Amino acid sequence: MKTFKIRGGLGDSAVANTDAKLQDNLYLATNSKWLEKAEIPADRPMIGGFTELDIKIKKQLLQDFDDFASNNKVLPKIANLDKAVQLYQLALNFKQRDAQGANPIQADLKKLTSLKNFSDFDEHTVDLVKSVLAFPFNLGVDVDMKNTTKNALYFGSPETFLPDAANYKDSSADELLSIFEKQSVQLLKLAGFNENDSKKYAASAIKFDKLLAQYKKSQEELNDIAAAYNPYSLSDFKAAFTNLTIDQLLNGLLPNLPEKVIVIEPKFLEHINELLSPDNFEELKSWLLVSFINRYASYLSQEFREAAFTYDHAVYGAKELQSQAKQAYGIVNDVLGEVIGLYYGQTYFGPKAKADVEQMIKKILATYKTRLQNNDWLTPATQKQALKKLNAITLKIGYPDKLSDLYDQIQVSSDKSLYENIIAANQTKLVYNFSQLNEPVDRTLWGADLPANEINAGYNPTNNDITFAAGILQKPFYSLDNTLSENLGGIGAVIGHEITHAFDPNGSKFDEVGNIRNWWSDEDYAKFNELSQAEITLFDGIVCGGIKTNGNLTVGENVADLGGLTAAVETAKKENGNLQEVFQSWAKIWRGKMTPQVRKTLIAYDSHAPRELRVNVAAQSIDDFYTAFNIKPGDGMWLDPEKRVYIW
Repeated sequence: MKTFKIRGGLGDSAVANTDAKLQDNLYLATNSKWLEKAEIPADRPMIGGFTELDIKIKKQLLQDFDDFASNNKVLPKIANLDKAVQLYQLALNFKQRDAQGANPIQADLKKLTSLKNFSDFDEHTVDLVKSVLAFPFNLGVDVDMKNTTKNALYFGSPETFLPDAANYKDSSADELLSIFEKQSVQLLKLAGFNENDSKKYAASAIKFDKLLAQYKKSQEELNDIAAAYNPYSLSDFKAAFTNLTIDQLLNGLLPNLPEKVIVIEPKFLEHINELLSPDNFEELKSWLLVSFINRYASYLSQEFREAAFTYDHAVYGAKELQSQAKQAYGIVNDVLGEVIGLYYGQTYFGPKAKADVEQMIKKILATYKTRLQNNDWLTPATQKQALKKLNAITLKIGYPDKLSDLYDQIQVSSDKSLYENIIAANQTKLVYNFSQLNEPVDRTLWGADLPANEINAGYNPTNNDITFAAGILQKPFYSLDNTLSENLGGIGAVIGHEITHAFDPNGSKFDEVGNIRNWWSDEDYAKFNELSQAEITLFDGIVCGGIKTNGNLTVGENVADLGGLTAAVETAKKENGNLQEVFQSWAKIWRGKMTPQVRKTLIAYDSHAPRELRVNVAAQSIDDFYTAFNIKPGDGMWLDPEKRVYIW
């Protein structure tokens, strides 16, 4: 077990220690007063800076949607926002949802239950994929990572019942699967199956899922984005399938056949015929049924919602279901999140704040440029390429100028059930995605994974751009009322974090236009790997909440945290800022409390380290932290200089 000198409660963010000194524990000294008073909401697994802001924004938007729905507020002229309000009303109509019960899913259930044998399944694969019910592998169109002007077809595995394929090796796997099995039996019974059939389907589905998990990448492996690029010629890809008529499926889904298919998980493809075989058809059919009922139960009645909550509670620890109104908003946000985000950004994010944040980003970029120019371990050729990449980073701030025309194609009908509308929307998204195979990549689009109402920021390696949603550009991360130093320790460090992702163990494999390309000298890349390994060593094996952290799993985010905080500190020094405010603001944005269940789940598969470690360990490697707070050998936060990691 790894031991640390950090004092006061490293490893359990739920425990306050108001006696902790900043020299011993930056995280607890800054946040203990908040930790003493903070309570995790009953319908959430955690509370913190991000979640407090999320609660505020959702409350704001829920009120707006209620006002729109009741005509108390004029609907602004934002394309497709009327669809969002209409879908919200449908989702909130629990009188109708409860009356309908399981009726909306019966036709789709019949598609699955009527499959007689593997040949029958093979014959109906096109319809099954287009129906978006459940399928044992994924096909999708995304940017070609070696030619980012074009799109390519990708092949990968589906999600497992456990949060991560690696969780099947965990000691809690049997307990979680038992809970999932009981939940699935209950859902199938609510859908109209008798108890014996429900139990048979649930048990067989888990058997298939365990087999599937053997051939999936873990989250730690999936974090290596470049390793997901494994191009197969179309003929080689098709030759991998001996039991399934893959030609029929590809021809039925795609506008035309591509020359290649990018295989995300080669091992999964190598074993595809063990998964898709007449010998285990019953297990496959059961898996389709159980996956379907668990995926769509929450769009049905309140009784289905409650029955589908058991497993989430076991994995994440929230005590209660979200209110019906919150669930209705969440459903709409899943379908039309970018539309809601555009409304939120235009309504609540002002031009003054946008201009101020843009100036801060430019300051951080200038600091980064200076640090790259003064870097003492890069050779000139690699340094030139790094600067070229930095100068090519594009900015997306607040909310997008335009949205994908996908949202024009999604239709909402009040004459249909909520479930039918969700299925129709998912089908539209699927068809639209496949239609993009022959279309050029539009780099100006933000993407559905980062709408403007989210409390988030991101770096896209295939676009070489950084995005800061309007949702995160407010307290505790940023405020026009804050000092520059406070903003630098908050959103400034986040800005630096996203820039550093361009040069982390993942982003470093992509060039200035987003293509996977080695722009490093062998000597420099070996040095970078050595420094990254030092960062892995700093985090690996720290016991957090009784669980050992995995330095390999979190290395990309840890490198980004270190680079981001360093850039914020250096910028503050140039601006004659207060370094104590920078570090304390950094500690404040990561404050949080969470349930034991979600802590364990996140440590197992989240690419981010626990929050208190992000605060303390990043600060320990920055020399200015020691001078700012007069930290000396013997203090809890002291880390010997030779153990400190300096990368960017």
